[in-house]
Amino acid sequence: MRWLVGAVLAGCVALPGTASAQNSNLNAIRVCNQTSKSISVAKASATGQTEKGKPIFMSQGWYTLAPSECNVLWQAPFVTRYYYVYAESSGSHWSGNYPMCVSDKAFRIADNQCAQGYKRRMFNEIDTRGKSGMFTYNFQGR
Repeated sequence: MRWLVGAVLAGCVALPGTASAQNSNLNAIRVCNQTSKSISVAKASATGQTEKGKPIFMSQGWYTLAPSECNVLWQAPFVTRYYYVYAESSGSHWSGNYPMCVSDKAFRIADNQCAQGYKRRMFNEIDTRGKSGMFTYNFQGR
């Protein structure tokens, strides 16, 4: 069963599929569902640790968003410039170019290799450009 975590916010104003700084005092990254159906969102970010010279990423999910809902996924302090998101719903997915591990059930994975029982999905990158503030990533269409 997919689960909802975090506060749900309304009023998303970023461009389609982009990250945008909206208010330097808010210090958060959120995602918004601008589709006509509920979506399940997974997030990932670097842990700051490495394994065999490669950064280790923490992926976590699922966050369920109804149409027009938003959810804060990260709050300051930001420890890295890049954050990653992926979403899916029945018959659709919003993927990018960055492979991360997910599970069908609620998960939290800190690993570069997808162990048995996990699946690799291609996440979208959010570039915070090193700035603090509110960043919004919109899942649209499909």
